[in-house]
Amino acid sequence: MSDALLTVSGLGIEFAGADGWIQVVEDVGFSIAPGETLGLVGESGSGKTVSALAVMGLIARANGRVSGSIQFDGRELLELGDDEMRRVRGDEIAMIFQEPMTSLNPAFTVGNQIARAVRAHQSVSRASAKARAVEMLDLVGIPDAHRRVDDYPHAFSGGMRQRAMIAMALSCDPKLLIADEPTTALDVTVQAQILDLIRSIQAEFGTAVLFVTHDFGVVADICERVAVMYAGEIVEEAPVHEVFVRPHHPYSEGLLASMPQAARPGERLTVIPGQVPRPGSLPDGCRFHPRCSYAQPVCIAGPVPLTRRIQSGSDAASARCVRESELTLAGAPEISVATSPSAAVGAASAPLLEVRGLRKEFPIVRGFLRRVQGHVHAVDGVDFSIAPGETLGLVGESGSGKSTVARLVLRLIEASGGSVVFTPQAGEAGQDILQLGGRALQRGRREMQIIFQDPYSSLDPRATIANAVGEPLEIHEGLRGKVRDQRSGDLLELVGMGRHMLSRYPYEFSGGQRQRIAVARALALNPRLLVCDEPVSSLDVSTQSQVINLLADLQERLGLAYLFIAHDLSVVRHISHRIAVMYLGRIVEIGPAGDVAHSPTHPYTEALLSAIPVPDPVRQRERKRIVLEGDIPSPTDPPSGCRFHTRCPYAMDVCAVDDPAPFETPNGTTVWCHLHTTGPTLAGDTVLSLPTPVSSGASV
Repeated sequence: MSDALLTVSGLGIEFAGADGWIQVVEDVGFSIAPGETLGLVGESGSGKTVSALAVMGLIARANGRVSGSIQFDGRELLELGDDEMRRVRGDEIAMIFQEPMTSLNPAFTVGNQIARAVRAHQSVSRASAKARAVEMLDLVGIPDAHRRVDDYPHAFSGGMRQRAMIAMALSCDPKLLIADEPTTALDVTVQAQILDLIRSIQAEFGTAVLFVTHDFGVVADICERVAVMYAGEIVEEAPVHEVFVRPHHPYSEGLLASMPQAARPGERLTVIPGQVPRPGSLPDGCRFHPRCSYAQPVCIAGPVPLTRRIQSGSDAASARCVRESELTLAGAPEISVATSPSAAVGAASAPLLEVRGLRKEFPIVRGFLRRVQGHVHAVDGVDFSIAPGETLGLVGESGSGKSTVARLVLRLIEASGGSVVFTPQAGEAGQDILQLGGRALQRGRREMQIIFQDPYSSLDPRATIANAVGEPLEIHEGLRGKVRDQRSGDLLELVGMGRHMLSRYPYEFSGGQRQRIAVARALALNPRLLVCDEPVSSLDVSTQSQVINLLADLQERLGLAYLFIAHDLSVVRHISHRIAVMYLGRIVEIGPAGDVAHSPTHPYTEALLSAIPVPDPVRQRERKRIVLEGDIPSPTDPPSGCRFHTRCPYAMDVCAVDDPAPFETPNGTTVWCHLHTTGPTLAGDTVLSLPTPVSSGASV
């Protein structure tokens, strides 16, 4: 593109290895015009982030080599010296990293870090730099920016820290903003806020954006063009609407089909078999052919070039596939709204787990004498039940209390009140887990296990897989040596892995494989209930599909019950029989998954649903969006009355005074909302129907 702000061509990146230089990116090229957003999409290991780092000049020369051309605003960046590149970096090109907490220095205030970025590129006083920091924090929507500028990063929520990173990146008015997975670890509501913020800044300042992600739903929301990367190469580049309607590379088709929104609830998700090959062990010919269902001998005959095409009425597009002209690939499917056929599993069964009035208050201690100055009301009166073989999805923003509920159910932390009654066998008397102690508690925990969010940090990096999976067998059953390893190998095969992997260490596995190992360990004692605490939130969409299918298969085979905790309603809707929506320590809506997901009766549920990106650029831009203002209030001093009223678009005077009573709708959903008992649009026993956030015929 002659008018491009950034043009990358023939980009190659190598890193030093034990046996020489290893090529991780090869012949990568793309362009971005001023004010344009290009999405760079692919699984982990595809080379997306390292390509973005090369544009920023952040590949260390001690063990990295960059070749090709990176033209930015008429200059060749690869020819600039270190001092010249430092002047470009942060001033004309800025970057937002995936994890803001590790990108912000915990020893300095947020304002100080933004001010230092300003003073590094502009000759201004400290006072002017701090004023600029306040201005930028206000621009990105941080409330009370003049006061919060002196706060440290730990005092900010995840969404606020990401906003602070954006404020820092924009403080010098860059021409190009590189966003590396800026919303991957965020709640859907915060994600919607961040995407809207980037859009508004782009419209106001004409900033170009390189958006790195693995989520095609986000691509549909914010990008004009998309470049799909696989194994260090660009395999397709096209306008975003063209990729969603008719992709021209099988890998693009596979990524679109892997999204939870692409299958009806209860159906198996489409999975791309295998995984991205490691650099240094790339297959011959087309690098995707070992995982491609369309592969033929011609695909491995030799290197596959990127073929450029220009269609009538369309922008130029490219694809790296020898069969591109003969294949007709499927785009993002349109899924009709349908209720899972097994949605009533829990209705006819006695509860396996029954939680009543569950509370947890964490004391706040201050001063030399460590006196209690208040309490954090993390969980405040939560009720739910789970039947054998049922999945209850628990959703809500970070800070809602979901993970605290998980730990209370398993008694990993002590509750402040309530009961958790577990009944392992029908006809037996249930036991209150909160009242057990010693060996009785140990026996009870055999029946309930947990899968954590991050499989790497939940596995001991110094322990082999045999030790990690076999540890419960040693503690509870006294198995050791070959007998333990035999059972551990059986468990690995149960989750789709080979027993030959027992001698390996966690670092030798991909994220999806590590999560399978965590599942195998959780199944070691034949539990009846698995608590899944955000088990797929850190995984690529294709790996996420594999884990979700695995959990569904195990449930059908072993009759497991799941408490499935997540902030992504599209995932929860697919796997759950019922959904409970949690806000600030309380459940605000609970009912059959299909009814909660497609006919929300609480404004908070409606907002969560509307924030989920729809995998269709046209529908995404046309549908109704509800972006919640501000962050979830502090549980230290929760609002009076309905806790959601401070952010609710339908709030009435009564909402700030009285706690809403539960209201049961004819479809079996229970909601805690004054709109259904005192709302002006309620007539008799008619259920108040909130506006549907997703257009007709769409799937969440």
